[in-house]
Amino acid sequence: MADDYQSEFPYWSIYYDDEGYDIKGNRIMGRQAAGWSFLKALIKDDPKRISAYIKNQEQKELLLKKVKPLMKKDQQLEVDFIPYNQPHKSEPYGGIFLPGPGINDFASKRSIHGHNKYSLVGITHTTASHAVMSGISNIIMSDIMPWDAIICTSSCVLDTVEKIIDHRYQRLKSKFNISKPELPLLPVIPLGLDVDEFNYSEDFKKKSRLSLDINDEDIVIAYVGRLSFHAKAHHLPMYLAIEEISKELKDGQKIHIIQTGWFANDFVKESFVEEGIKICPSIKFHFLDGKDQDNKHKTLAAGDIFVSLSDNIQETFGLTPLEGMAAGLPVLVSDWDGYKSTARDSVDGFRAKTISLPDGYGEDIAYRYMMNDINYDLYVGLSVQKVSVDIKDCIEKLRILVTNDEQRKKFGESAKIRAKEDFNWPVILSMYRNLSSELNKIRETVSLNYKTFCLKSLPSDRQDPFFTFSSYPSNILSKKTVLYKLDNINSLSFNELLKFKSVEYAQRDLPTEDNIKSIYELFSTNNKLNVNQVINSTNIEETKVFETIIWLIKFGYLTTRGNDDG
Repeated sequence: MADDYQSEFPYWSIYYDDEGYDIKGNRIMGRQAAGWSFLKALIKDDPKRISAYIKNQEQKELLLKKVKPLMKKDQQLEVDFIPYNQPHKSEPYGGIFLPGPGINDFASKRSIHGHNKYSLVGITHTTASHAVMSGISNIIMSDIMPWDAIICTSSCVLDTVEKIIDHRYQRLKSKFNISKPELPLLPVIPLGLDVDEFNYSEDFKKKSRLSLDINDEDIVIAYVGRLSFHAKAHHLPMYLAIEEISKELKDGQKIHIIQTGWFANDFVKESFVEEGIKICPSIKFHFLDGKDQDNKHKTLAAGDIFVSLSDNIQETFGLTPLEGMAAGLPVLVSDWDGYKSTARDSVDGFRAKTISLPDGYGEDIAYRYMMNDINYDLYVGLSVQKVSVDIKDCIEKLRILVTNDEQRKKFGESAKIRAKEDFNWPVILSMYRNLSSELNKIRETVSLNYKTFCLKSLPSDRQDPFFTFSSYPSNILSKKTVLYKLDNINSLSFNELLKFKSVEYAQRDLPTEDNIKSIYELFSTNNKLNVNQVINSTNIEETKVFETIIWLIKFGYLTTRGNDDG
């Protein structure tokens, strides 16, 4: 049966929480845009079946609401929903795919089902927050196994993840002299996009420019993404470079910059608008609402050059330059993190050089963030003030893109091919399938080396309370425990007592009235029985007998103390 399931993509059951796939809110993040793009690609791939691991009925309905409009008219799709408390049912799919890097807790919860039952696959987005960095650091002490994986979206992200893990290992080694533990796979697989969404007609391109009052001979700089100087890309280097190049334009020619995104607040918006007027008096500015996907496509269709000079540590991949490339635009991006893996310098456009301080210069910022003297926004915002994009390099490269029509066209064509051949979703989905097959093989073979660890057990910090707190009571009920019937202590009927508010709240875990009656009636002819005798005198499951007896003792129907006991 597993082979039948795994012949259809996806192999993994998708952990679905709508927040990670919703792009209609007021604060759209890159991870949400990536999640939505992945979901669309999954449905477009036309599988017969997908599986979703969900917390509740609300998430089920939200997923169906998103999926149905994505389906083709005659498309047949079965959605296999796996309840949150039954993750082991993901086994036929190879495991669970989580839209983030935090898989430690899910690995811990897998323990009760056996760690070799299924794989867990996470994916990185930003790696700068405490929550994410702590999760990565704790991998070394977690239940994550070699048949699990955390997908790193770029080689730079992989370097970050490995540094965090190795630092934690070296610290633990100095204290415990431990050997290096088994780690999950850390494959580098980029985010994907649907290149077909960015194949604009010449008519649409023309209308997009006309709607913004842009002439044919004007040059349009396009930027798409969050408009945030502290958490995405500081705007001043871009503004300074564009204004400098504007001095070299032909008579009557203008540079327009379309910035399509969203501001966190009015303070940030004012900084972009006011500083743009001061730095770029020669430039025509357009700010469009990036929460409207139509504006994104209008921007890219109207654009001549895509520019994004990210200088922020919270950036890990950068999907929007790829969208610009898919639209056939040459790019000018910073030589920073994920951009290094997407835009090829002097092939798809240019990457402008960046420079930052050596390690040691950020310890004070890290300490203040750790001690809550500053929040996450200030942590990344203060860091960005110590990272520079080489503006002279920007100017020299932007000059070529603005003034050389032939080179601009050549780069744009190359960028479009690059996006299609290396980042189109079918390419990325194929890499996911290969990873799934690899994890399945590792799980089937390497898990044999961990037979004891893979035995079903609750995790150490989530144990059975009657194990953890076994020293609390005077005695522990056993098969040898002698029981006596109590008369005239509790005159309530079982049915009446079971309806008490102080009892009924636990109804799901209470013994049934039938079991209570069956066991209690055994004492009508024999006032004294041990637990083993009760078990042998009834067809009730042994565990149910124990639970029923403890309930009868609790509420005064039975006792472990006879008349002769002191």
